[in-house]
Amino acid sequence: MQARTGKMEPVNIRISKTKIEKIDEIATRNGITRSEVIRHALTIYFQLLENIGGFVNLRSLKISPNEISISKYGDLVIIKLKNGQALVLANTSSGGIGPKPEDVVRLDGILLGRLMARTVLIKVLSSGAQPIVLVTNLSVGFFPTGSQIFQGIREEAHKIKALEILEGHTEENIETNQTGMGITVLGLCMEKELKIGKSMKNDLIIAIGEPKVREEVLNAGPRSIVMVEDVQKLSKREFIHEIIPVGHEGIKGSLEMMGSISGYKYKIEPEGDIDIEKSAGPSTVVLVTLAEEKKEMLRKLVKKPVQVIGRIS
Repeated sequence: MQARTGKMEPVNIRISKTKIEKIDEIATRNGITRSEVIRHALTIYFQLLENIGGFVNLRSLKISPNEISISKYGDLVIIKLKNGQALVLANTSSGGIGPKPEDVVRLDGILLGRLMARTVLIKVLSSGAQPIVLVTNLSVGFFPTGSQIFQGIREEAHKIKALEILEGHTEENIETNQTGMGITVLGLCMEKELKIGKSMKNDLIIAIGEPKVREEVLNAGPRSIVMVEDVQKLSKREFIHEIIPVGHEGIKGSLEMMGSISGYKYKIEPEGDIDIEKSAGPSTVVLVTLAEEKKEMLRKLVKKPVQVIGRIS
């Protein structure tokens, strides 16, 4: 495996023996170098500083395990810190999809990168957090496939800005005939800004976008499916109580997940002809909950297909 990096300059730093041992432990466990561990740690720290809005003494960031609350919501990991902030982790992966000879679904590398990035970015944005770091690792060589996938990821991620992209490892030791990749995003927000478990009784449940899968996604126009930048706008609006991405489980499956995790009771009363059991592929649909009187505000905000699905009861 080989990491892709830009132009580097050597820097001398002093680190205690204890921290060096910890760095070496992480490096060994993940198959990377000591320098890569330090670079990744600094990148995440710099992104945290940008979101906090000023310098933070490293010592003040020390948090003991009993001061951290970790929970899961669907496939998100929520880490709540003692200072009122929350970190949100999401990831996704794919295999057998791409431009390689033995891929089951043939897809251009750039488009694969864009679809994978949008899926995981939408997951984090839907929680109310702002993505700050994206890390991806590929099971293909950098040239030509890996570079194309990285390009697609950058194109999608740059739509929402303020995001550090770490192009992780590619497979340079073995010639591969199928494409595989994993992608992780870290988001940050204040705990009170999380849009999780915030739905209220009598809230409408509204679907934004149309369910699309496989070739339908490739042929869909931007006005028919929800985009990363749409979800970013939604996440910043207080009148939106909750955002639920819809994937392969379809709208009905997403509602069932929301109900089982948060304990909501709901009535499904679709106003239109949307198929609530159809897969929405790479989150071409998101569900939002809001007060009924805010429905028109939503229509003006996103300018995408909007259909009432039901109501929180």
